[in-house]
Amino acid sequence: MKNEFSKMDAGLLHLANKKVLLKLINQKGQISRSELSKATKLTPPTITRIVDELVYKDNLAEYIGTGSSNGGRPSMIVKFKNEGNYIIGIDLGATYIRGGLVDLNAKFVYEIQVPTEIEKGFSSIIEKVANVIQKLKSRQELNSKVWGVGIGVAGLVDSKTGMIESSPDFGWSKIDLRKELEDRLGLPFFYDNSTRLMALGELKLGAKQNLKNFAVINLGYGIASGLVIEGNLVKGHVGFAGEFGHISVDTESSVKCKCGMYGCLEALASGHRIAALGKHALTNHNSQILNELCNGNPNLITAELVAKAAQMGDKSCLKIYNEVIEYLCKGIGIIANLLNPEIVYLGGGISLNEQFLFDLVQAKKSKYLLYTNTDMPIVPSTFGEQATIIGAVSLVLEKIMNLELLVEE
Repeated sequence: MKNEFSKMDAGLLHLANKKVLLKLINQKGQISRSELSKATKLTPPTITRIVDELVYKDNLAEYIGTGSSNGGRPSMIVKFKNEGNYIIGIDLGATYIRGGLVDLNAKFVYEIQVPTEIEKGFSSIIEKVANVIQKLKSRQELNSKVWGVGIGVAGLVDSKTGMIESSPDFGWSKIDLRKELEDRLGLPFFYDNSTRLMALGELKLGAKQNLKNFAVINLGYGIASGLVIEGNLVKGHVGFAGEFGHISVDTESSVKCKCGMYGCLEALASGHRIAALGKHALTNHNSQILNELCNGNPNLITAELVAKAAQMGDKSCLKIYNEVIEYLCKGIGIIANLLNPEIVYLGGGISLNEQFLFDLVQAKKSKYLLYTNTDMPIVPSTFGEQATIIGAVSLVLEKIMNLELLVEE
């Protein structure tokens, strides 16, 4: 029994050391084996054995030559191997399914976007996701490897069971995405709430990776948030944390949210609400510019079209955006005053109106922030329209760096 435990302990120690070395090689870009030994206090033979394994067996690193010598044998230099190693990231949205074939340095090799067409039903959506993944996989080079697939989906994803408990955008309830896709992909795949993955992408691959406390707010036809506290992605008890769209910002409101409550931020400030208010303005003949932009067809009105009309001087549309951003700033104030983040990122389709939206936020935010938070930056998400894809890629990349996918092989 003692020998069995010794073997197990040796295996776990080897795995732990291998993780440390892989992450260090990735962080440094390239580093010599002697520098790895100094940084980790591991012996040169141990370094050589593990690095050789990463290079020749796992294909996650490569030797690129030797360093300078002070009299002894020059040390071999190793770098993290992005080339030939890929991840597929999928943004499963209500309007579009976006996919990307991305290397381990988050560089896009190929992208696909197809309409979701929710009205065709669940089976059609699953078929489209599978087809997008297969098309992306077909773009990989000869002798390269796709390590896995990450999927971001709008909805409540149970972190313990993997079940999508509810997705109002799709009209789904109790959906097991793994059961639907696993046999069709032939690849390891992982999924989570799309906004939480946006936050994961900022944490792992964003422009400011040293940040430990921040929020990502996804402004689309719904509203949600992804939260990072002390460097950890917040999931909550079973994965339902971050439902920012369902905080109450108007207790007297008669506007009913899809969740059944009244006065929710999502009901009052989402893209769906903006479009609805735009249609109301059009039918009341209060918006000449919007009427021209949609050719008199209210079915063509979107949040983006209302923003365009507002920027062109349409008073009704400007009033709509002023009202909506007022509610948004009230919500941001709740997050800021509760969690004291270093920064708040705004992402999603509405945020792509960039300067117009951010100017309104800057003008209104201070009335809802404690003086200790008034200097807190509110900025666009680093990856724009690709934010969910990058987050989905980060989900798989975490598994690779923790050597979990090697175990599965």
